[in-house]
Amino acid sequence: MTDKEFSESHKKVFKNFSNGIIHNLILWIISKEDIHGYGLMKKLNDFFNFEDSKCEININSSKIYPILSKMEKRGFIVGEWKINENNKRVKFYSITREGELFLENIQNHFNIILKNPSWMAFFEEMTGKRFNNEKCNRN
Repeated sequence: MTDKEFSESHKKVFKNFSNGIIHNLILWIISKEDIHGYGLMKKLNDFFNFEDSKCEININSSKIYPILSKMEKRGFIVGEWKINENNKRVKFYSITREGELFLENIQNHFNIILKNPSWMAFFEEMTGKRFNNEKCNRN
């Protein structure tokens, strides 16, 4: 396998990873503040902008707005048209009770994962860091 083939393969794996978690990140971000799509894109790009990484993921409107639309249809978020700081009409998203319940389920699932010694060993080996289970096991 050439360096170029490895690099492309690596990018595909990283893209699959980011696509798998992006819905959860969106819901989590919206749970912290009402936010419009562009603001959400900026925050997500901060999540996936890694120094020294050849696997940057750029979050753009063609990716984010279909996800927001699906989340609205599922009742996890609601969009409301408002005037932003630049006097433009934009749609701000906020989390619904259904979205909060879903986010709580995600949190519970993460807590189960972080109590599992096999997952902790995996995370520690992948990051080269030792995790304090006391912080991970809070409920």
